This record gives sequence, C-alpha cells and structure tokens, in this order.
Amino acid sequence: MYLTLSPMLNPRLAVGLLAATISGPLLAAQQSSTSRAGWPCGGRLDPAYFAAAEATGGQLLLLAPEEVADSAALLIASGEHPQSLFRLAGAMNPGVHEFRVPVDASVESAVFSISVQCLQTAEVLRPSGGPVGGEGVTDYSNFRAQRMVVVKRPEPGIWTIRAAGNGVAGVMVKARGGPALTGVQFAAAGSTSFTPIPLTGVDNVVRLTITGSVSQVEASLVDAAFRKIASLPLTADDNAGYSSRFTPKAGAFRVLIEGRDASGAPFQRLHAPLFTLR
Repeated sequence: MYLTLSPMLNPRLAVGLLAATISGPLLAAQQSSTSRAGWPCGGRLDPAYFAAAEATGGQLLLLAPEEVADSAALLIASGEHPQSLFRLAGAMNPGVHEFRVPVDASVESAVFSISVQCLQTAEVLRPSGGPVGGEGVTDYSNFRAQRMVVVKRPEPGIWTIRAAGNGVAGVMVKARGGPALTGVQFAAAGSTSFTPIPLTGVDNVVRLTITGSVSQVEASLVDAAFRKIASLPLTADDNAGYSSRFTPKAGAFRVLIEGRDASGAPFQRLHAPLFTLR
C-alpha cells in the first residue's frame, strides 16, 4: 500500500455520524482536555456538518466565526481540484500522525488540506523529505484548526502529511490533471437502472467511468480511514469504462482506483463520497 497510517482515526465515529453535513456541537464527551480555549477546540461540532461533508465528498473546514470571511480562498482552491487522491476523516487521538500519499507525474496542481479540531502542528513534506515551500506554493496557514497548501506541478512521488492534535479531523489530497474517476454508479444485477447509491444486501453491478489514457486499472473499497476493505475485480466494457460486481454489506466505504497512466507511471484516484449503508 502507498499509505502508512498510525493508529489515530476511529472510523466508527465517522460511520456513526454519517446518517446525521458541515456546521456546529459534537465530541465534547470524547474530547480530551486542552489548554486552548474557544472555538473550535473548546467548542462542539454539529454532527450534521461532518456527516454531509463525508457523504457528499465536500470540503471539511473547521473555522472560527471570525475566520469565515477569509475562507473563500480555501473553497476556491478545493473546487479547482476536482480529483481526490486521498481522504480520511474521524476522531484523531493526541500525538503526531503521518500519512503518505502518492502523487503522479500527470498532476498539474495538488491541494493538501488538514483539518483538526484541536490542531497543534501541520506539515506537508515533499518526496525528498523537505518541507513544502517556495515558488509555485500557496500556503494557507493562518487558521486555528485548518491548514491548506496548494502546490503547482508537484514532483511525483510519495508526499507526507504530518499532523498533531486531537478531536474531529479530516485529511484530504485533491488534484487537477491526469487520469480522472468521473463516475461511479450502481445497479442491481440484471437491471439497467443505474443510480449513484448502492443497494444493500443484494448483488450490485458497479460501473466506473475513467477518463485519460490508463492501463492495469484495479479497484477496491476502502473505509473512512482509507483502509482497504475488499478488492473489486474489473471488467472493461464497450464504452471504455469498467464494471465489477459485489454485494454491499452494512457499513461505510469509498471506491479507490489504481493503475498506470499514459507514461506508465502509477496513479491513484478516489471517489470522494462515503457510502454508508445500514
């Protein structure tokens, strides 16, 4: 796997909240004490905000009220990078945690987003191990619980996100350029009525639409903490797409694809919405 996860996220928190999008009270009982007062560390988050962000694949932003006026740049940056490379969300335990994310050579621009309710430190490191910075880098670091870094023409390789803090957290890497997972649809086996939502407990056909020149494509299901749940054996169809069959169980998952781009280099893309089935 490209990703190294320390034991920091409680995916059951994310799954449990997903029936409940992103705005106000949530983890007071589970949150450790801290000397930082005020919002958001000393406040409570509305589970509906978190749930909608996860279910729709939207941007998780943890902002103090006085920071909202300066958040337009964050939303614009996120919107300009439609492809997800990596995403996880849940409850962060105190300590330092690292996430390793592959960025392929076809990426024109990448945005690294770190949201932690009681954020202490947040770093983005290049494949060389050096801190991100310099020409082509826009660093939004003047928010209490949020850091976002935009990198134009990021060098290919394994990038590292290092964060410390506790409380509700979301880590995302999005990109512009290269192969794109533009559609994920489901239908009951034998049906031609495809929808964006899978059917629980029955055999589903999942249809993936991928643009760009790709080869050796593999697909899998990952949970809210980006841990692989199951593989999805793929069959190429007549419309330059791919399909697979599986029976979804109760729980939460995203769809991940990996493969080779036009140059033969490895890539990965993620369908950002988290499907939560009961």
